[in-house]
Amino acid sequence: MQQKFIDKFLNLIICCIIFLIPLAFFLPCHESFEMPKSTVFYVFTFFFLTFFIIKILISKKFFVSASFSIPVFALLFIFSLSFIKSIIINKYASSINWQFLKLILFNIILYLIIINIFNRKDIIKFICFLIFSHFIVVFYGILQYFGIDFIRWISFGEGRVYSTMGNPDYMAAQFSILIPLIITLILSPLKNKYRYMLFAFLILMLFLIIVSHGRGAWLGFLGSLFYMFIMYAFLYGKQFFIRYKLFFVLIFAFIVFLILIFSFPNPLNKNPITNRIKDGLKLTSDSVVIRLFYWESALQMAKDNPLSGVGVGGFSLNTPFYQKKVYDRWLKKYPSLAQRVAPHVELYTHNDFLQTLAETGFSGLGIYLWLFFTILIISIYKAIKEEYFLYKSILLGITGAVIAFLINGFLNFPWRVVPTLILLWILFSIFSIFENKKIINLKINFNPKPIILLLFAMCLVFSVSQLNSFFANICIKTGQSLFANGRYEEARQYFEKALSANPRGTDKIELVLYAGNAYNSLNQIDKAIFYYNEGLKMFPNFIEAHYNIGNVYMNNNMIEKAVEEYEKVLALNPKFINAMNNLANIYFAKNEFEKAMLMYKKALEIKPDNPDTRFNLSASYFRLKQYDRAYLELKKILEYAPDYQLAKEWIEKMNALGLVKLK
Repeated sequence: MQQKFIDKFLNLIICCIIFLIPLAFFLPCHESFEMPKSTVFYVFTFFFLTFFIIKILISKKFFVSASFSIPVFALLFIFSLSFIKSIIINKYASSINWQFLKLILFNIILYLIIINIFNRKDIIKFICFLIFSHFIVVFYGILQYFGIDFIRWISFGEGRVYSTMGNPDYMAAQFSILIPLIITLILSPLKNKYRYMLFAFLILMLFLIIVSHGRGAWLGFLGSLFYMFIMYAFLYGKQFFIRYKLFFVLIFAFIVFLILIFSFPNPLNKNPITNRIKDGLKLTSDSVVIRLFYWESALQMAKDNPLSGVGVGGFSLNTPFYQKKVYDRWLKKYPSLAQRVAPHVELYTHNDFLQTLAETGFSGLGIYLWLFFTILIISIYKAIKEEYFLYKSILLGITGAVIAFLINGFLNFPWRVVPTLILLWILFSIFSIFENKKIINLKINFNPKPIILLLFAMCLVFSVSQLNSFFANICIKTGQSLFANGRYEEARQYFEKALSANPRGTDKIELVLYAGNAYNSLNQIDKAIFYYNEGLKMFPNFIEAHYNIGNVYMNNNMIEKAVEEYEKVLALNPKFINAMNNLANIYFAKNEFEKAMLMYKKALEIKPDNPDTRFNLSASYFRLKQYDRAYLELKKILEYAPDYQLAKEWIEKMNALGLVKLK
């Protein structure tokens, strides 16, 4: 009876995880498309783990898959080693590294529990929950495209919908992974009413993938579709295509129809896809150049840390430093490309393979590829051997989903997106249910009750900690809103509440910066510097923190320290205009006009239409009695800003004093 109750409860929890994660969102949250989903995932998975351990204590046995568990455990091992290395590199940043390791760890926990408590008869139930949950996502996305939207988080451009995923690329990635599975189900021996429903679902998904403008998802979908045609031809021959010719003709015709509809202006097309395609194919377009910039910085990290990388989650912590290396190289060899980029903090390299290489080294990338290679090879082998056509189709659909994921990973970062990664590991779980499992018998000869009580206590503590992290995330948005309205004291209170509430690593980086800004606005200089320095402990290459500390020093006449911080900013990002201007203003105040002019000119090379910078350059010329040059700069200001009053006044004064000799 006890065992039966636990099994029922475990079934309920996994159904909740599958169903709720794609749908979870909360508007007041700072990252409403990510944090609510991760909170639901971690809390429910820990409950899942608690009851699973109780089940093991009662049954005294544990299952692992015969083959796929090997690369799974190897992946966990190498990522854990990478986490240890990240702590050695910088112990203050461990919360950031842990944030990314925890996501992988909990997905592996979810995977192991699923393969232990479910069997083949549960597979259809799994897939039904996946489909029903994502049907709601699709339905809301369609409503959103036609203007019925209750969320409105962030605008990604006209017609780029995101449904409950919060980001068009995330939504498109999710659908591109599910579509191969949907197609294989449609081509399976299901009742016609279910096949028609799935076909309608597929059509709506294809529509949303097109309007999402997610190029990685487009390629993933097309690549997986091409792969599945090859596999169907290999497994069943041309007779299969003849049998289902109506389906293939309709799908092909609908894809062509969508491409045509969304390529030319018409009432249905809010944002033509042709511009997006051209932009992606043009090697000198901003999106392509920026991705190449990220990719090369990741390769630079791997070059300097080939064995174990910079640590899981360490890409963002190191990217400004390595981007600067790439920028310097481009400046010499490809100056036109260097003009299009600037070193900055970036969480993702927009290529999962290169980011895995940068963070975990060649060993980590090798195991990452081994994981996917294993599932593809074994799934294909089992699909060939499987006699039950529905299961054969599901296995083939899983391989198509993996292909879509991998192709998308060349241009995006689905491995690091919470709902997409969870969906992938659920598919891994479904695959491993087909595998032969090895039973590990446990010799437990003690009273399990104290352990069970301890587990429930840990579950409660962990749930509270995750809800606190969620609360901290909400406080960020509230504090930002208060700060923007000049309510600095209230903003400070919210930022410090968040800091004391177990924030995520990436949230903590933001919070110390925001708390420093709030204290700076309240003229509490020591506190402001303390928080900025806390950020720099975690993130030594945090450009904005160096800049803000420089501002505090400059505003409090601590000039030498201000110069030191601004120089650190420009050492990381030579195109940080505000640091250039502030440094130039310091030189100007010290009557070092040549140095000031050099900085003003550098700033104007990047942003020539900045009237304040050009006016200060003119003032430097004036102080050096180079009146003609000063006058020319004043005149140039009016070309960019005709109403700039100071320029008009000084032009009149210089003319009146006869200082200008230009004809």
